[in-house]
Amino acid sequence: MAVWTIAWWTEAEKVQAATTVRDALRDWAVQWGGQALQVEVAPLPPGGLATSASWLCVTGSGDRDGVWLTHPDTSARPLAAVLCDDEGDGVVATRHGGSMSLAVAREAARALGAALCAHFDWSAADDAPCELPSGTERGGLNLSVGVGDAHLRMVLSAGVARAVAGRVSSPSVTPLAALQDAIGRRAISLNVDLRPVRLEIGSLCSLAIGDVVALDHKLDEPVMLYAEDASPVAEAHLSRTGSQKAIRLERAAP
Repeated sequence: MAVWTIAWWTEAEKVQAATTVRDALRDWAVQWGGQALQVEVAPLPPGGLATSASWLCVTGSGDRDGVWLTHPDTSARPLAAVLCDDEGDGVVATRHGGSMSLAVAREAARALGAALCAHFDWSAADDAPCELPSGTERGGLNLSVGVGDAHLRMVLSAGVARAVAGRVSSPSVTPLAALQDAIGRRAISLNVDLRPVRLEIGSLCSLAIGDVVALDHKLDEPVMLYAEDASPVAEAHLSRTGSQKAIRLERAAP
């Protein structure tokens, strides 16, 4: 089952896409009579675009590289009215609707597709009538190529539309790492503050190696654990593990 991109386009991107396609067809318009050429993003018809075999696959086939154009057999009659209709021409075959005028119009439509392939360096596809893949219009751009009073539909898949509209790809973003993974191995110093002890100056001066100074901090009184930036981390109690003094965490700091 094919999966199709769903995309939204800004007005600036729509204008850029239409301008880029019009520039690509400028020489084609001159070659085929200098007719006024208009390219614009067209709204989808109420019932959506016809998916019957009335399309020419200009290049590609899918969501990333497909481009479709109204098939020459379908666009021949309106194009012939623009390119070949000459009321003063006495040869019926070359008038609008004549066999020769329709042949010329079909050739012009095929040349239009070839001009697009040459300009954008697309690989040309088979010119047999094909169906427009269902879902294409949800992510691509639907353009109207106007040659005089004749209008051809042109559908760009999402991948082609991004390039033609000049959409800049979003820079790759490194996914955020979990906090534990980002800083889990960083070492910091922890400090425990006990109640201070007050000594008379005389007692301080008489201290000798081996003397024991009793602290005002009771053994069952909680202590506060601080990080090296003096921010409180947790409340704890004095403890022992093996031959080492330790602290036992009780609760996170308020």
